[in-house]
Amino acid sequence: MGKLDSLVQDFNKKYKEEIAAKGIKRIETQKIPFSSPRLNYMLYGGLPRGRLIEFAGEEGGGKTTSALDAAANAQYMFSEEWENELKELEAIQKPTKEQQTRITYLKNRGPKQVVYADCENTLDEDWATLIGVDVSSMYILKPQSQSAEEVFEMLLNMIETDEVGLVVIDSFGVMLSAQAYEKTMEEKTYGGIAAALTLFSKKAVMLCQKTGTTLIGINQMREDMNSPYSAFKTTGGKAWKHNCSVRLMFQKGAFLDSSGAEMKRSADEPKGNQVMVSVAKTKVCKPDRRTGFYTLKYDTGIDALTDLVETALRYGIINQSGSWFNFVDLDTGEIMQDANGETIKVQGKLGVVDMLDEDDILRDVIEQKVMKLIRAE
Repeated sequence: MGKLDSLVQDFNKKYKEEIAAKGIKRIETQKIPFSSPRLNYMLYGGLPRGRLIEFAGEEGGGKTTSALDAAANAQYMFSEEWENELKELEAIQKPTKEQQTRITYLKNRGPKQVVYADCENTLDEDWATLIGVDVSSMYILKPQSQSAEEVFEMLLNMIETDEVGLVVIDSFGVMLSAQAYEKTMEEKTYGGIAAALTLFSKKAVMLCQKTGTTLIGINQMREDMNSPYSAFKTTGGKAWKHNCSVRLMFQKGAFLDSSGAEMKRSADEPKGNQVMVSVAKTKVCKPDRRTGFYTLKYDTGIDALTDLVETALRYGIINQSGSWFNFVDLDTGEIMQDANGETIKVQGKLGVVDMLDEDDILRDVIEQKVMKLIRAE
């Protein structure tokens, strides 16, 4: 054994974990999916676990709704993971001591939890429930007079328990530093929460990686007074942006009527809108899917089925000819047929949505083909 190998062994022994090794152990990045296939396509499957993520954009752009959607899917995922692991361990006839300890730990811990720091105190329980969040089982932090430093410290302590799978901070723009709390309205403060957020992000990036916790920070846009081109920037300084693995920018798109058709911006009673999303930064997948959108309906939330159809249309799984639509098997290039050997076709995009809503088998086939595209299989 050479001196370098011996030194690496000493490092790992000293810190009681493998912090140095020869070569890279390929670990597939797990993802928390969105309900919208179009967003999942942009990020090759969803939000990476164990990473820092920023949602930024204009007011009413869909940042909070998208974070709640991720929270709802995370709750389902964490519960399913917990049940599956416990079932596998309990099925072992003669478990080892370590396995028995793990069973006891899992039973005491339960599924990993979602923590929502509602710094704006604007979380709408009814809307969150409509999106699919189990609000009663989500830990909600509502700071009253706590400074940004205190809130960040609480969140780090919660992540350190290894019982949290997702943290959402909504939002950085309303947080005040301890320095700002101590000063009067007449006294000026400089830097905002930049110093606190810099330290927090440096600690969180390592802690989240270790515990597998995803942290979503919702940020607001501010006009950049130093730019002569009316540019905008996010609050909190540059360190947070550098430590984020993914940064998504949100913007409100076209209004929609009850049938999903676009309406004028001056429409009096829209039934929904498109949420435009662009990938400003990604370090977990190729940056070749930069823009997209999802459909938001005000009475039912995110319209995943419409987005499934839109995604399938864009990538040729559903083929349009005039007002008629049929379904294509991308593996063979052939038009799909029903059990009687008849070509499956339907008139109008709404007809396609209705057909998939009624035909579970066909919808599952389309979903599987879209998932292959999303994962680039």
